[in-house]
Amino acid sequence: MYSLCLFVNQNLFIQHRSIYIINMAYDIILIGSVFIISYIFSYALYRRNIIKKKLLSKIWNIIFLISFLITFCMGILQAGLIDFGFNISIGPDLIFWHGEVGIIFFVVLLFHLQSNSTSFRKLLSCKSNNRN
Repeated sequence: MYSLCLFVNQNLFIQHRSIYIINMAYDIILIGSVFIISYIFSYALYRRNIIKKKLLSKIWNIIFLISFLITFCMGILQAGLIDFGFNISIGPDLIFWHGEVGIIFFVVLLFHLQSNSTSFRKLLSCKSNNRN
């Protein structure tokens, strides 16, 4: 049986009845700060009419898509490695980078939700009107 237990700053990685304790600290503040500053900078360029809203959306949608695809592929690879019982040393590194890219995915998701909030409100209001 294979399982993965996450703790605050440690991962307990059980594979083939061997236990590995891996110290992992995810750089949430650093990664979040870099992407927040990047978003504020790109939003300032939009507000000063240096770039258009469409370009701003394309840039962040591409970053959103790339971070999703990387996170998804790493998750599928991890599941495959565990399911097929491969005991290779890439497992802990893959878990770490899956977490790091997942942080990027989450931060960019927040930007995406903020920039499309009016569209989401319209979508939700249309659905609620159709129910009546």
